[in-house]
Amino acid sequence: MSLLDRIDVLQKVVDMLPVGVWFMDKAGKILYGNLAGQRIWGGARYVGVDQLGEYKGWWVANGRRVEAEEWAAARAIRSGEISIDEEVEIECFDGARKIILNSAMPIRDEQGGIVGAISVNHDVTERKRFEEKLRGMADRDLLTNAYTRRSLYDFLETEIHRVRRYGDPLSVIMFDVDHFKEINDDHGHAAGDRVLVAISELVREELRGLDRLARYGGEEFLIITPNTSLRKAVTLAERLRTSIATASFDTVARVTCSFGVCQFEGEEDADTLVRRADDLMYKARRSGRSSLVAE
Repeated sequence: MSLLDRIDVLQKVVDMLPVGVWFMDKAGKILYGNLAGQRIWGGARYVGVDQLGEYKGWWVANGRRVEAEEWAAARAIRSGEISIDEEVEIECFDGARKIILNSAMPIRDEQGGIVGAISVNHDVTERKRFEEKLRGMADRDLLTNAYTRRSLYDFLETEIHRVRRYGDPLSVIMFDVDHFKEINDDHGHAAGDRVLVAISELVREELRGLDRLARYGGEEFLIITPNTSLRKAVTLAERLRTSIATASFDTVARVTCSFGVCQFEGEEDADTLVRRADDLMYKARRSGRSSLVAE
């Protein structure tokens, strides 16, 4: 039975599958692609293995373009390699971008020679988007939409590694809301929550895109400011202190915050740096609130 005969027998079966299935001959030319495969790619181009570059894709792991000879089907035909669920971002023939799991295996004749390949594409675009949404939710504080303490430490570790490699400055700002318990006691916890939300929104408006604001715990916040010297971080913190002290907070007449500011020193790790900013913030609180201490 020839390869074309085999494909004819299987065609009705594969047309019912929800994944894309492609049959190729020994030269890499696509002989048949099922309906799901053509929907995934927004069409089909029945080209040989040397022209598989017309199928545009990028490795999700590193963003590098998938060369014609790197496609799983091309490797199956060339060396008999079996590939399972390689994650690739593709550009479809209608211009859409999708993420697929790409698999391939060789088709062999009775003597074991390679006579073609089967390639299978599984569209996981929606699943990946959902995973990203869940990851984003896990990284954000539900009340203030600031980053969580855990995600902040991940970011800080990355920035410390970058500073050690390139020598750029890195500063952190720790601040908390003065007399926050009294706000809750006098105005209710709902009012206290509104204060935290308003402060986080006010602070984000003053930050650059590369800065990171996190809710460190309760009424405490931490700002990571990459490529920022201590002097510039102090200027930012003072601007934030003044903006908060002069802002209107609905039922709460006036809200102030105390700030601790420090710059990363080469031998510190993330925990040491954050503890130092925390100590400075408590010095600011002990000095009379609505103040700033830096070193």
